[in-house]
Amino acid sequence: MKHIGSLIVVGTGIQVAGDITVRARAQISQADIVFYVVPDKISKQWLGTLNSNLVDLSELYSEEKSRLVTYNEMTAAIVNAVKNGHRVCAAFYGHPGVFVYASHKAIEQLKELGYHAVMEPGISAEDCLFADVGIDPAKTGCLSMEATQFLFYKRNFDPHALIVLWQIGLIGDHTLKVSQTNQYHYSLEILTNYLLKYYPPQHQVIIYEAATIAILPARIEYRSLSDLPSANLTAISTLVIPPAHEAQLNGEILEKLGITETEIKKVLSE
Repeated sequence: MKHIGSLIVVGTGIQVAGDITVRARAQISQADIVFYVVPDKISKQWLGTLNSNLVDLSELYSEEKSRLVTYNEMTAAIVNAVKNGHRVCAAFYGHPGVFVYASHKAIEQLKELGYHAVMEPGISAEDCLFADVGIDPAKTGCLSMEATQFLFYKRNFDPHALIVLWQIGLIGDHTLKVSQTNQYHYSLEILTNYLLKYYPPQHQVIIYEAATIAILPARIEYRSLSDLPSANLTAISTLVIPPAHEAQLNGEILEKLGITETEIKKVLSE
């Protein structure tokens, strides 16, 4: 049995007024109430032109409590509004399903209760990265992961593929309370030393930050891997590690397929 209230979660994109999809904009305009998290005042003001009944979920953040507590409070606010019979839209910066705990939890809880709850896609920082830096992730393959998770867990990764590590400025944070990045330079040094086992010291990496306002450029800063610990990072900094070398062809597999390495290299060179 479906209930009266409903939820649609949308992404506002990175540049809120410019990246948002037609469907997402319509859902914001038509909702009874809009819960939102966006990065700046300009974005908030623009949302106000679409719907006057807005609730800023970012006001739930506090230095004194874990971000996980805040995320659960966001989830509860959204779910309760739907239970009260409202047509709810939750609008999150970027893609609403990427680094957004509350969007997934709210949909999960509401579906279990029999409510209509869905998510619309949005433009993420990763989409902007590929466009701004000029990288095709399909060319070499891509490992995309949160930086602290990459550091804390044993991972088999391929240095012949593109590596993208998100929230590099918060690396080493396990408290979910941190807002300052300077205290995590030691974790950055540990990460750098680990990466130097697979890449040469002068290997060029990229510090990337997507532009949230059209008049400002994206941050695309190239530096040597060995110089990474001295980088000035923010909470939205991303580390991009291009492949160190070209991957070797698997001669055994090619032989089974009746293909020669010369044929592969000829196709790739054309």
